[in-house]
Amino acid sequence: MDEKAIDIEKLAPDLLLKRGVPVPVTAPLFLRIFKKKTIKLVLFHPTGRTLLKIASKYLSMGVINDEDLSLPDAIKAYADHGKKVHEIVALGFLNSPYLNWFHKPLAWWLRRKLTEQHFLFLFNLLMTHGGVKDFIATIRLIKTMRITKPMTNLSPTEKAS
Repeated sequence: MDEKAIDIEKLAPDLLLKRGVPVPVTAPLFLRIFKKKTIKLVLFHPTGRTLLKIASKYLSMGVINDEDLSLPDAIKAYADHGKKVHEIVALGFLNSPYLNWFHKPLAWWLRRKLTEQHFLFLFNLLMTHGGVKDFIATIRLIKTMRITKPMTNLSPTEKAS
């Protein structure tokens, strides 16, 4: 029974991203004129192109060793990398090659509307369950198949029948 429960727990975040994670946000002013108080942004699995953009932004942040992080160092890290985390979440919401141009204005707007707890949950969901495991599995499969390995059983002197 424990193994089945663990399998269900592993599949839960993937199911969340397949169905979409709705995030209710206060509507911008132009929608409030029409009596729309909140809008629902939905976070789905990122496409390959969006995942590449997210990965490049994540790697440009650099890795921070949080074990010996004091409060002033944590505040400095937040000041240095907070905008990039918000941009990663905005890229996850847009998830389109045409809409990705607007990820910085969306990140700016989301910074004003969402708390850091929301950003932490969404960032964690994108980075751990966004499709990196599938990419790693594909790379391992290609490595074992060795598609580009030269074929040794073919020689120019042999004749085909």
